[in-house]
Amino acid sequence: METAPETPRVNPFTRILAILRPIVVDRLSIVDLAEPESTIAGIQKDIEFKGFNVWILGFAIVIASIGLNVDSTAVVIGAMLISPLMGPIMGFGLGVGINDLSMVRKSVLNLGVAAGISIAASAVYFLISPLDAPSNELFARTNPTLLDVLIALFGGLTGILAGSRKEKNNVIPGVAIATALMPPLCTAGFGLAHGDWHFFLGAFYLFLINAILIATATTLVVRYLRFPMVTLPDATKERKYKRYFALALLALVLPSGWIFYRTVTEGIHSGQITEYLTEHVRYPGMEVVKQEIGYADGHPHVDLVLLGEHVPDALLSEWQSGLVGVVADATLKVVQNQPSDAGLDEMQRLVDLYSAGRSDLADRDAEIRRLNDELAATRSALDGELLPNSLPGEVLLQDPGILEVHAGMVAERRRSNESSERVPWVDIVWDVDSTPERMAAQIRIAEWLRLRLQREDVRVKHH
Repeated sequence: METAPETPRVNPFTRILAILRPIVVDRLSIVDLAEPESTIAGIQKDIEFKGFNVWILGFAIVIASIGLNVDSTAVVIGAMLISPLMGPIMGFGLGVGINDLSMVRKSVLNLGVAAGISIAASAVYFLISPLDAPSNELFARTNPTLLDVLIALFGGLTGILAGSRKEKNNVIPGVAIATALMPPLCTAGFGLAHGDWHFFLGAFYLFLINAILIATATTLVVRYLRFPMVTLPDATKERKYKRYFALALLALVLPSGWIFYRTVTEGIHSGQITEYLTEHVRYPGMEVVKQEIGYADGHPHVDLVLLGEHVPDALLSEWQSGLVGVVADATLKVVQNQPSDAGLDEMQRLVDLYSAGRSDLADRDAEIRRLNDELAATRSALDGELLPNSLPGEVLLQDPGILEVHAGMVAERRRSNESSERVPWVDIVWDVDSTPERMAAQIRIAEWLRLRLQREDVRVKHH
């Protein structure tokens, strides 16, 4: 009796895969939905920057600059919606994907023009803007990381997939918002306007990363969808061309990876430091009023401001050692009030200095008052013993025959008087000897001098 051959057993997992494969392939397939000819034509149309595109870009850049200047995310998003920057970037990626060198050159040229216009317009705005301080939105565009690379890559994939469909949709504005092409250019303009090269280089680097990764995503999708290729006459030239592009891409991406690593490391260290401070920085009667964690050349430093009871130096050293145990190169700086006894001593010293100062000031005030009194008395005494400086000139005007006049106070003492007196003395030199007319003039001048000086003891000598 013959036995029937055994039916081979089928793995259930294999059977499930066989059932799901057509469904999954049908769901995920993008090849059948692509339309290469219309996609190439559409991207080529948006590459060139001239006419309306230039003005729209300039206006959008100014709007974005204002939004960044005042920390308004909504304004920045609105500016990105009307920005025409995606055209030359996707044109570059398409040109690389289909080996169209003329498209690549045209895209690079127009992208350079667009970037130059953007930076120049932004720099002009920030030069005339009264708001000079960099906002948080501007700071956020100066340190590109690997996350920005991923955003640009997946944003570019979204853009080219949407643009290559037979049924077109309006995804490009969303891609422009996600990849944030305009804010880096505005930030670069801010750096150029204020001479801050850290801002300029960091922001421009972010723009280059976004542009290259969007172009790379476009290239990958175009190759996957098997867009018609432009055959290069020289295969060696084609390989060299592709190698240069790969090296440029690698050179751009690697620094962002390092920045991302440093950012992640600093974030981890900050979390560890914060946890340590929360658990160990405690002391009865003491309160932490300020806590800052910063980084200098990659080394973390912690600044604490304490209020209340004075923390002993031994405990501060313990905190520093514990912090080093958490993050090896961390340093701790503490600012706090002086110990209670030391504070009282310092206060008493200041009170003593104040009292001594007040006493010195009182003595000086008394001395100043005494000197002022003496000065006033001296001036009062001199006022009566000084003749006006104009007196000789006034005497000359009394008669044309007078040649010289000498006047001053002269000490005089007579034998009949025990004390000396200071009397006005006027010495007059005439041009001729004495005559009756001259004698009459001399008498008249003597009377005038007594009246002028309001003194009867005026001595007049005629020569």
